[in-house]
Amino acid sequence: MRHTAIRRRPAARGAAVALAWLLATAGCGGGGGGGRAAGPGAVDRPATGAPRPVPGTCPGRGARDVAYTADEHPLRRLDVYPPTRGCPAPVVVWVHGGGWMVGDKANLGDKRRWFPDRGYVLVSVNYRLTDPGAAEPIRWPTHNEDVAAALAWVHRQISRHGGDPQRVALVGHSAGAGIAAAVAVDPRLLGAHGLGPEALDCVAPLDTEGFDVAAAARRPGRLGALYRVVFGTDPDAWREASPITHVRAGTGIPDTFLVRRGGPPRTGQVDRYAAALRAAGVAVTVLDLPHFSHADVNRRIGEPGEAELTPALNRFLRSCLTR
Repeated sequence: MRHTAIRRRPAARGAAVALAWLLATAGCGGGGGGGRAAGPGAVDRPATGAPRPVPGTCPGRGARDVAYTADEHPLRRLDVYPPTRGCPAPVVVWVHGGGWMVGDKANLGDKRRWFPDRGYVLVSVNYRLTDPGAAEPIRWPTHNEDVAAALAWVHRQISRHGGDPQRVALVGHSAGAGIAAAVAVDPRLLGAHGLGPEALDCVAPLDTEGFDVAAAARRPGRLGALYRVVFGTDPDAWREASPITHVRAGTGIPDTFLVRRGGPPRTGQVDRYAAALRAAGVAVTVLDLPHFSHADVNRRIGEPGEAELTPALNRFLRSCLTR
């Protein structure tokens, strides 16, 4: 399913300026501080045969910069924040935003403490990023494939960190939301790792126009230009890259949580995606937050005193991860 990369000329200063301009104006930023991921750090390599945590206890073992693929690419890494109680615990995998071009797994804000304090294992994932000035820039579907590979690591290894691989939710913001939606609805992504639809209990793709890549790529102006950098210029590829294309009944798409905010193009995408999911028999929760900004949807999760998004997301996660 790989989309062939288009060759580009070597990076120039103009490409960096264009990238900054696109991300600053297209509403696709990470919302929590961006920048490229740092280079590789200490890689966590748990010993083979580690025992499963005893129910009610937690190993208290976090990990940073874990390579989730054999090639140990510096961006194919994840961080693990163990729960403070209740192991083996449900797992929340977080996918950062940043227009598929910037962002980092460390930019978590209050989520870093909020999820573990409520008995979740939090796994924050990096993935390879698109550099529009590269000779052969990373393009779709590489970002999706990397997150699917990270989920495969979770299923193999998370029990060593207090997590239950049978209870996994995938949550993402902005570009990360588009990635999360794609992994949840296109069975080929997890299927490449021998995983079926039961590998995900629920998904929360938060605030994106990536549900219909074709519609976003056709838009005039900066947002459309951003999508064409990441997804190319082939309308057939746009359609194939769109999660809404892959919504079908009987394929095991997990329960889905959506945030509805922004202008008519964005709210229209959410409405169409929710309608398609419901028509396919998928349970959908839509939270209207018209007074939230794009950055708010990321930044305010777990913020002390936040009384709208955080409790609603927590109720959704509890409902699908509690057995």
